Amino acid sequence: MKIIFLDIDGVLNCEKAYRSGECNYVKWNWDDGTEDHHQSFCSWSKELLNKLIEETDAKIVISSTWRSSGIEFMRKVWELEGMHGEIIGITPSFRGDINGYTIPRGCEIDYYLEHDLKFNHINWDKGVQQEYIERTGVENYIIIDDDGDMLYGQRNHFVHVLPSPRNKEGFNQKYYKEALSKLTKTVIDLNY
Repeated sequence: MKIIFLDIDGVLNCEKAYRSGECNYVKWNWDDGTEDHHQSFCSWSKELLNKLIEETDAKIVISSTWRSSGIEFMRKVWELEGMHGEIIGITPSFRGDINGYTIPRGCEIDYYLEHDLKFNHINWDKGVQQEYIERTGVENYIIIDDDGDMLYGQRNHFVHVLPSPRNKEGFNQKYYKEALSKLTKTVIDLNY
């Protein structure tokens, strides 16, 4: 299994799409008639992410702040936006201020890998890392995010979509190529 830890704001919606009117609020109803809404994704980012998912058969874990609306909300948005692949989870939220320090998103991702998937990075032994791959089924993962608060051990897995104003196009061709290059390898290939 290959996993994409996915941020949304700045990745699947971006300044260029806002300015062109492409990222709009979409209202919709749940089966019980309750109204809800989300902000639509920009077309080129959707197309490239769908292509990446199809080419790698990756599963999705939402690490975006959108996760606060819950996994069922995210699955509904995924369906309404015509996204491919399966959302298998959402990372926990450790957000908050502890004596003036915030907990990085990388910690939330690390926690999900270790506690939900029972997967660990082993930085000292390829054989032990291979055992984790075989035991958990997690062959590799990447993180696609415009924030940079990842852990040092995640650096080879991180696709840093630069935020606006440095990048006004979100997840574009450049980041797609980087993501594909990383995700077609194994954890061992990326780290040893």
